[in-house]
Amino acid sequence: AVREALKKTGKRLDEQFELEVSTVKWPWDRGETVRKNKQIARSPRDIVDLGDLKNSKKSENIDPYGIKWTWEVDYSSIVHDGGKFMDGSPYPERPWTKDAEKEVNIQEYFADILRREIDG
Repeated sequence: AVREALKKTGKRLDEQFELEVSTVKWPWDRGETVRKNKQIARSPRDIVDLGDLKNSKKSENIDPYGIKWTWEVDYSSIVHDGGKFMDGSPYPERPWTKDAEKEVNIQEYFADILRREIDG
């Protein structure tokens, strides 16, 4: 029952990660940007340009009771956690994983599925 609840919770969280990255909700104080895909992005915006970050998401079952997600592009950390541009100005954080966890409410979601699995 626990493994099935983890599997379903992981799937739901995985879907929410995709949604958070693609949702136009992230503030950007540096004005308009012409992205590499030639689109103009304003604030708020999504965090998808060419899709490399979004498409780099990998999930791995690290043991029977754990899943690990990684985004395998070199800039995923600064996009998620924020930082500084080369001119010293702030680069805003866009913590899509934290927002996804809140939106899914993973503990409650997991517990609900576990109850259903146990009850049959």
